Amino acid sequence: MKSYLLSPDKLLGFVKKLSKDGSLFYPTLENGKTHLVRFDENTEFEPNFGKIRTAENIKHFFFPSRDTVAKFPKDKAKPLEKRYLLGVKNCDLRGIDVYDRVFTGWEPVDPLYKERRDKTIVISADCPEPEDSCFCNLLALNPYADGISDLNITEVPNGLLFEVLTKRGEEIINAHKDLFTEAKEEDEKERTKVRDGAVKKLNAINSKPFKKDLAARVGAANRERIRDARDECVECHACLHGCPTCYCFLLGDYKRGKEIERVRLWDACYYAAYARVGGGANPRSRIDERFWNRFQCKFDFFFGYEKIYACSGCGRCLLGCSAKIDIREILWNL
Repeated sequence: MKSYLLSPDKLLGFVKKLSKDGSLFYPTLENGKTHLVRFDENTEFEPNFGKIRTAENIKHFFFPSRDTVAKFPKDKAKPLEKRYLLGVKNCDLRGIDVYDRVFTGWEPVDPLYKERRDKTIVISADCPEPEDSCFCNLLALNPYADGISDLNITEVPNGLLFEVLTKRGEEIINAHKDLFTEAKEEDEKERTKVRDGAVKKLNAINSKPFKKDLAARVGAANRERIRDARDECVECHACLHGCPTCYCFLLGDYKRGKEIERVRLWDACYYAAYARVGGGANPRSRIDERFWNRFQCKFDFFFGYEKIYACSGCGRCLLGCSAKIDIREILWNL
């Protein structure tokens, strides 16, 4: 794919032009963490592409925690405006990959997800400085994008190197060609240097790979091992709500005046009522069973269907966990 160079002093102009076409969100640094904020011409523009993924996942943009999916007797859904997500890291792109497979890869296709996906332009950014909580390399991912997003940014000495990954990305570059110059070989060599450094750091953080038959080991875990793994879990649910790849949901109907709304809500397998069915039966009434469901779903069941793990190695589960349970340690010890 072709690469183009954007001078840092032209980034604001590029972002302003994109924001005229739709709402734009970018990562900014606050108290040592990055957060996605909406671009506003009246607010100082201070993007940060060097830190790891944002503290919050980007799931809300595609799969909101509370989503009205239908109204009765008349559905008055408004069309969605175009959106730009700037600076997304590859671990969050794995979440989009999982949603694509779940909501559009099988019949019936989810029309709400498809509309959000179609109207969201994703411009990812390399992750040059992985932190101790990161483990994307254990899941066959790199700290840089090679798909899913439309464009990818790498910070190099001469500016911002944009790599075209899709036709939509190419159209964006062509529409703003006055701002870009074609990248030179030296710029691409610098990109390789940045990426090699990030991979080297990740390999130092996670020097021990997961076992090749990980899915089978997760599926075969006995009760004693599961009990030991969940021993310190306090059921705070931070791991599931922070996870960029979880996609379980509930549907409920609610009366709103003379109308009825059908609402989709995030569900989480650590909830006591997660597996409860009509009549009150609950095949996962014990926390041990619900705790291990997360591992089975991400590393066994999903892998069986799609041949990728439904985990991105973003590390949010560890950083959010009240008991500081490290998913890596559990999987290494299987």
